[in-house]
Amino acid sequence: MSTHRAGRLFSAIALLVIGATAALLLDGLTGDDRRPGEPGRVDIGFAQDMVVHHQQAVTMAQTVRDTASPPVRRLAVAIELDQLREIGHMQGWLALWEAPQLPSGPPMTWMSGHSEHAADREMPGLASQDELDRLGGLKGKDLDAFFLQLMIRHHEGGRLMTTAAARDAAVPHVRAYARTMTIEQRQETATMSGLLSALDRAPLP
Repeated sequence: MSTHRAGRLFSAIALLVIGATAALLLDGLTGDDRRPGEPGRVDIGFAQDMVVHHQQAVTMAQTVRDTASPPVRRLAVAIELDQLREIGHMQGWLALWEAPQLPSGPPMTWMSGHSEHAADREMPGLASQDELDRLGGLKGKDLDAFFLQLMIRHHEGGRLMTTAAARDAAVPHVRAYARTMTIEQRQETATMSGLLSALDRAPLP
């Protein structure tokens, strides 16, 4: 294994451990001896689906971080680090809850209104494989613009999930964390929209 890959593996493991520890500490701060809130299907489904959703954002950020313009490169690095941190946190929840790290069925079934015909639904905001392949082949302003377009759509889709979890999750810390994620993704979307406008490009439909 190369030093670079070994370092990335160590970082991923460290994030999982940090996430598990943080989740244990934060979920356990009840002020008395009561058991922290038991996770429900929303808590578990949100964590599982959001890990998958975040992993694609990490992939897109890693695709452009060495070739994009400096402003977009800085944004991509920030997104990669933020999403990896949140992945570690949510994987920590799942480990503490002794829940599977990945969903066993179709995505989004934990969200109100998404259980019917769930097998035909996709996670909101995900890029297709063709779009990811196209992103990897672009350069210059076209690369910057397409990355921003894909990531804006990705964040907007993710906010549908964070908003639902902030409303419906059973564990207070999950609700609070989802609210924080919603705010952060709105802020990043505003930044990306400004960069995209400066390139004279419009968001994707």
